[in-house]
Amino acid sequence: MGILRTAALVGLSGVGVGVASVGGGMAFLAGSTSLVPLTRDDPMCKGKTWKRYNPRENPAFKDVVIKAVPLSKIRPELRNDETALTLEFCRGIWSRWGFKVQSILHERYDHPPGTDDHLWNTSELAVAKYPKGLRFSNHFEVVENSGKEIVVRCGSSPLESGLRKSDGLIFLSAKIDPEQEQAVFYFKSAFFSSGAPKVKDAVNSIPSVDAFLHRWYVRILTQSAIKHVRE
Repeated sequence: MGILRTAALVGLSGVGVGVASVGGGMAFLAGSTSLVPLTRDDPMCKGKTWKRYNPRENPAFKDVVIKAVPLSKIRPELRNDETALTLEFCRGIWSRWGFKVQSILHERYDHPPGTDDHLWNTSELAVAKYPKGLRFSNHFEVVENSGKEIVVRCGSSPLESGLRKSDGLIFLSAKIDPEQEQAVFYFKSAFFSSGAPKVKDAVNSIPSVDAFLHRWYVRILTQSAIKHVRE
């Protein structure tokens, strides 16, 4: 979690600079995005991708960031195409300032042999099509891309393809609501131990500091991505 903690802290500082203080940056993020805990009833937990990577149904720390943007502020070519909008949202997540620090840290300190086929630079991530199998930063792998939803596995190196002590999934999508004249973006994430033995009534717990930073970091990633889809 060292790289993620550093990236989250720097991200909060960056938002703070834009609004005069870290506290102001947090207030801005809280006011411009919604973060909602998810339950086992969420469709994310019912699909084949979830069952493939968490086959023991181990408990997960999971939530969703939701961001609504007026359609009038979205790039015209994206206003009627959810597939294109989802792809550009995904590109924005991984190519803009929200992910920049983490990308640099992975390339500098987490670049082992066997990762030459990974994407490492945000400039590459800004134009990638995110096909199934794409790997980047020795920490992420696209495991599903239906067009209207892109699923990225995280939590450990893609070189560790089996069940893991530290595992996670990110579900990215964008929906167009013509009645409300807005686009709604969803950043769902779940973290779990897929390799742990199944224990009845077990609960997922992560350090409180990591939970706190996660909640702000996913907001940062979402907010920074919106710049990629705006007119």
